[in-house]
Amino acid sequence: MTAPENAPVLYVLKRFPRLSETFILREILALEARGERVLIDSLLPPEEGPRHPELDRLRAPVRLLPRHPRLRDRDVARAHLRLATRAPRRWLALAGRAAGDPEAWRRFLQAGLVAGRLRQQAVRHVHAHFATAAAVVARDAGILAGIPVTVTAHAKDVFHEENAPLLPRRLRGVDAVVTVTDHNAAHLREVLPRTRVHVVRNGMALSEPRTGTKAGPVLCVSRLVPKKGIDTLLTAFGLLAGDRPELELELIGGGPLDGSLRHQAREMGLADRVYFRGSLSSAEVRMALYRCAMLALPCRVDESGDRDGLPTVLLEALACGTPVVTTRILGLPELVRDGETGLLVAPDDPPGLAAAIAALLDDPTRAAALGAAGRALVAQLHDQDRSATQLQHVWQEVGR
Repeated sequence: MTAPENAPVLYVLKRFPRLSETFILREILALEARGERVLIDSLLPPEEGPRHPELDRLRAPVRLLPRHPRLRDRDVARAHLRLATRAPRRWLALAGRAAGDPEAWRRFLQAGLVAGRLRQQAVRHVHAHFATAAAVVARDAGILAGIPVTVTAHAKDVFHEENAPLLPRRLRGVDAVVTVTDHNAAHLREVLPRTRVHVVRNGMALSEPRTGTKAGPVLCVSRLVPKKGIDTLLTAFGLLAGDRPELELELIGGGPLDGSLRHQAREMGLADRVYFRGSLSSAEVRMALYRCAMLALPCRVDESGDRDGLPTVLLEALACGTPVVTTRILGLPELVRDGETGLLVAPDDPPGLAAAIAALLDDPTRAAALGAAGRALVAQLHDQDRSATQLQHVWQEVGR
């Protein structure tokens, strides 16, 4: 199936919108700003809670796929009958591969609905984020409709012990894989030697630069999960708190460790100086980045192998010139260059983290200079329009 150059692209996403995945929303907005027509199929309904104001600018229509489709459902049966009639061998091959596995069959039925939309709206390309269920549905939909498919793979689906062994099978048949750091790309080229891998860095629009030096709180914006190392940050904050009675720590984000982290703060006698703000919108996060002294994000590799490739909040912080302290793992040093655009410490090292935070607190002029240099690097490597252009080039290459 061929489609005209101005035909739309379709995103298959696990859940849209999702508060913690602002990079996907911004990527689509950047594509729309370049004239792309985008469609979105979501496997799950939107998250409840705060809503990013940028969603008001989104033009892409979002369709929620049935979570448990059945072949006897009218729309599902109609879509698959059309596909089986047009390309019987292709349909039978995928159906045979999925038969006998309830989860694979469910994704195959969802893929048929996506493929029907691809054909009805003359979509020219399918793209998915995360090499998990969304990638499987996108891949099979593209195969059923005869349309190129690409997937952006992130650290969680590349390295997590539950996802990593399934990666070759989930990505078998996609035309190319995209990832956001050189570190991720090197690993993907090892485990997927026959698949084209492209680096397209997360795009970020520059915010207004911060002015002067700040004496606000130490800020952390993060989901409260093990890989973020928030327990390490609380311990480091405790090492600083005694000599700095005015210092405060502000945590933005929610997650399963909320209760245990609050308990840790109380046990340390810091409950009145550690503020748990919960999940906030992107506009509220940006305001916090302007008024804080710095952003601290002590990422680690957790026991399951889960880790961060390049947390969006680091880009958001540097985009407005906020100094950052983070850890020396994976692709983080590609953005936060120690002593140049921020400070890096070893993961799970409270004394080292405390020393780095203290160094920026005690030298606000240096902190401001690191933030300004980070902002310049974001402008150079993570320009939103540049990233969208690179992704379009990948699509053009696999579509030839």
